[in-house]
Amino acid sequence: MSDLDWVLPPELDAAITEYYATLEPSSSFAARLEQELRQRQGELLQHKTKPRFHFLWSDRREIMQTLRARPIFALIVVLIALSLLTGVVYALGRLTGFIPGFGFTSDIRSVYLLSEPVDAISGGVTLSVDQAVSDESKLWVNLTVTGLPEEQDFSQAFVFLPNGEKISFQMSSGMAVDSNGAHLTYVFPPLPTATSDLVLFVENLGGQNFSVPMQLRLAKPGEILPSEPEQSEQLRSETHDGVTLVLDHIAPASNKTVFQVSLHFDQPGMSLNNDWNVVLTDQNGAIYPAIDITPDTMDGNAKIFQTSPFSGNEQLTVSLNVFPNAKELPVSIDFSMDDANGFLFDPGPDPAVGQIWTLDDVIQIGGFTLRAARASLVSTTELLFEFEPAENLTGVMLYTPDPLVRGAGGGIPLANGGISAGMRFEKIPSQPFEVQVTRAYYTAHGSWEIQWQPSPAPQGAAVQPTVTSAPTQPPYATPTFASTNPVLLEVQMLAQQFDAPFQEGPAWIHVVTERTSNPRSGQTYPLPYLISEQWIETDANGYVIRSVWMDKDANGNTIQLTATIGDYSVNFTTGDAGFNNGQPYRFSADILTRDLERAVQYGGSFTREEIACDDGQACIVITSVESFSQPTLLAGEAQAFVGSGNKVWIDLATGQQIQFQAFWRLEDGTNRVESTERYLLIEKVSFPPQEILDVVAKVIVP
Repeated sequence: MSDLDWVLPPELDAAITEYYATLEPSSSFAARLEQELRQRQGELLQHKTKPRFHFLWSDRREIMQTLRARPIFALIVVLIALSLLTGVVYALGRLTGFIPGFGFTSDIRSVYLLSEPVDAISGGVTLSVDQAVSDESKLWVNLTVTGLPEEQDFSQAFVFLPNGEKISFQMSSGMAVDSNGAHLTYVFPPLPTATSDLVLFVENLGGQNFSVPMQLRLAKPGEILPSEPEQSEQLRSETHDGVTLVLDHIAPASNKTVFQVSLHFDQPGMSLNNDWNVVLTDQNGAIYPAIDITPDTMDGNAKIFQTSPFSGNEQLTVSLNVFPNAKELPVSIDFSMDDANGFLFDPGPDPAVGQIWTLDDVIQIGGFTLRAARASLVSTTELLFEFEPAENLTGVMLYTPDPLVRGAGGGIPLANGGISAGMRFEKIPSQPFEVQVTRAYYTAHGSWEIQWQPSPAPQGAAVQPTVTSAPTQPPYATPTFASTNPVLLEVQMLAQQFDAPFQEGPAWIHVVTERTSNPRSGQTYPLPYLISEQWIETDANGYVIRSVWMDKDANGNTIQLTATIGDYSVNFTTGDAGFNNGQPYRFSADILTRDLERAVQYGGSFTREEIACDDGQACIVITSVESFSQPTLLAGEAQAFVGSGNKVWIDLATGQQIQFQAFWRLEDGTNRVESTERYLLIEKVSFPPQEILDVVAKVIVP
């Protein structure tokens, strides 16, 4: 009962505890009371002057007033009733809710919002405070800035309280730029209770300082979307290798559902070393939108998504997804200096570059057993340590308290399955020093899924999702090029010649491409060999209305699947979903014309060469090169890069751009090919295979 101490004196708390220990309400009483409370809540939801969370505000105050008049009996009845409602435990002291841009707040009764936007101008730069939210956890301020110079130095912000106290910001988001200006968010520690007047001071923003008075006010009903009451047991996945997926908050509205999920770890210092997402599916395999609306300033271990409203009959599964393999999560554990284990290494008095030391040191760290196998001096200042293969371990980070150390790196996997890690020194120590493991990288294996039956959307809402496309937008206007460059005009004419039959609908267009590449060390995607297959549906005017895209490996396994309906896309593999904010367009196999137009506009160079293609057909090859301002030498490369370029092969008979190649230009004038992509098939058909239609049918458009 400690959560209710703010309401109940100790003697009353004890009385209620004793009551619960000796008395259980009858099932008929519980059922009748639940029905009456649900009916009452439904009446409140239907009343236009009392929005959904009016019950949470005003009616709760009325209940508490009644309790003060008739404390023991009334409180017992209410607590029993609330605890019986579908097993939900209502936290009377906490009323959570969602605020767009801010996220979920801990208690909607303690939320203060910006009374009105305010502006400040300094040195031609305009700062506008668009939104501010203050709750028990933080103060969040969102800004729009216009007139910034191209080079923006790091800025910092403070708020001054009425008593003159100065509070510094804790974090800020990256600068996001759009047509309205640059957007920036600052997060401050929580303000003293009921703070309404303060001054925001922003220092060195575009070389200018700003002092902006801000007035806050209590949030009003309708400005916060209330969350569902917390359940007695949080909805969570099974725990695998120390990782659990948890459904934290759910806020249903008439036109959407907002929910927050988070990753929980069973050891301090653990984190996921990759971006992650969730996929939301129902019992029939339909994939619901999971549009990421997470604020930039949120902890990376939690994310907020927006999806469709629900009828309450859905059986949903929330699945954790990490690309390219959702069942293998790259995780790391940081160890404190007290927990970091290691071994003593003696380089000797005069180590030489290339020298190798054989080691046999065993390290117990974070539940892992690590054996150091050897060390080598790879330069006058760098030592490389190699470790034998260890179950699930993929890397380590090293440290030493020796004052000569200057840095450390995690290294790369070894051919034998082992791992390496390096250390860099001002000079190699002449005395033995301790090598400590301060971070371990490993792979967590499992399937992280949450079973969720959502509550129905508020009454009167259109909760049934639809697979119709988004509202019609004006068609995309094919650009007309003013250039008279003969090569550009020839390429454009040939492209239009090939595209014309495919821009007449209605039809389905089937496209298959093959891509080979040279992945860099540690690169997992794209694969060295990749087959991409597209199925594109067009309307009577030739505009694309639906499409499915599949990436397959050399064995024909689908490794990525995406579907688009209208302007809305869903990646079945990663869980990403959202509107593209684009315009309707017709199919085109032309990717070269725009590149050449830019090259003409900005003084780039390109050449034309007539050749015979592999099938003997007459072709031309267009080569474009962009030179770097100075040569760039990357680690491990024998030559510096002096530029980059592309080559495109075009069939003169059909106009088709049949092959594309990207390359690096080296110092000696040769090209190093990075990737080659070519069309295997482009055809027009009446209908796609049923499996493609099944994919499209699973997409639920918000």
